[in-house]
Amino acid sequence: MSLIQDALERAKAARSGEEREPTQLPGTAGSPDHGRVLPDTIAATRIKIRRRRIAIDWKTLRDGGLLPPEEDEEVIVRQIRDIKRPLIAHAFGKRATLVENGNLIMVTSALAGEGKTFISFNLARSMAEERDHTILLVDADVAKPHTSCLLGLEDARGLLDLLENPDENLESVIVDTDTRGLSILPAGKPRPHSTELLASSRMEKLTAQLTSADRGRVVLFDSPPLLQTSESKVLAEFVGQIVFVVGAGQTPRGAVAEAAISLGEERAVNFVLNKSTCNTKGTRYGYGYGYGGSGGYGAQ
Repeated sequence: MSLIQDALERAKAARSGEEREPTQLPGTAGSPDHGRVLPDTIAATRIKIRRRRIAIDWKTLRDGGLLPPEEDEEVIVRQIRDIKRPLIAHAFGKRATLVENGNLIMVTSALAGEGKTFISFNLARSMAEERDHTILLVDADVAKPHTSCLLGLEDARGLLDLLENPDENLESVIVDTDTRGLSILPAGKPRPHSTELLASSRMEKLTAQLTSADRGRVVLFDSPPLLQTSESKVLAEFVGQIVFVVGAGQTPRGAVAEAAISLGEERAVNFVLNKSTCNTKGTRYGYGYGYGGSGGYGAQ
C-alpha cells in the first residue's frame, strides 16, 4: 500500500470510530522518506475535530438573569466594554504591561450571589466581538453550573470529564456557539470528588492546553466564590488575571478583605463593583471598575 493510501485508510478508520496504531509520519526522521517534503500526504493524515455547536437562546439567558434587562443593555454593554479593555491589554501586552498567563482570567467573588456569573458571561460576550481573539468561557463553578444549565449543557461532557480522563480530547469537548468567536467548556457531569479533581496536577496541565491550541484565545473561568469553596483558590494559582466581583451594598468589607488576602500578593486583581445604582439611573446592574493589584480594593 502506498503512503497516501495508508494515510487515507487511517483517516477513514478514525471517522468510523475504529482505532489504529499510529504509523510513522512520512518525511520524519527514521522513515524511508526522511528529508522529503510530502505536503499532500501529510495533509491527508490530519483529522479535523468536529465540535458540538449550539444556538444561544438569548431570551432564556435574559430570563435566567445572565443578561441585563433590554432597557438597560446599552449602558451595561458600554460598561462591560470598559472592563474588558485592560484585561485584553494586559493579556497580550497591547500598550500595557504583559501579564504572564494573562489570557487565563478567573472571575470570582468573596460570596455567592454577587453576580460573578453575570459578569463572566457578559465579559465573554463582549470579548468575542474582538477581531483578533477567540473566547472560551469555562464553567468552573461545578457545584452550581448556572451557565451550563441555561445553555442546555448540564449533561454535556466538560471540565470535570477532562480532569477525570486524561485521554479525553480537549477540543472535542469544547462547544461552539452561533456567536462568532465564543465557545463554551461546560462544567461536566457532577462527581463526588470534584474538588479534588480541580485541585489536581491535571488541572494545571489543562490550563496550559486551553491556550496552546490557539495563541489568540482568551480563557475566562467562572469560578466558585473564594470564601465558600477551596477550588477557586487552587484555580487562582494557574491564571494570570483575576476579576473580583463585589456586590455593592451587599458584601461586607471584612469578607472582601479576607478573600483578597487569600489570593496572595503580586496578583493582577481587577475589582468590579456590581449592582451599583449610581451610574445607571436606578438599574441594579451598574458597575464601577478599578485595576487593582496585590489585593488592593480598586473599585470606584
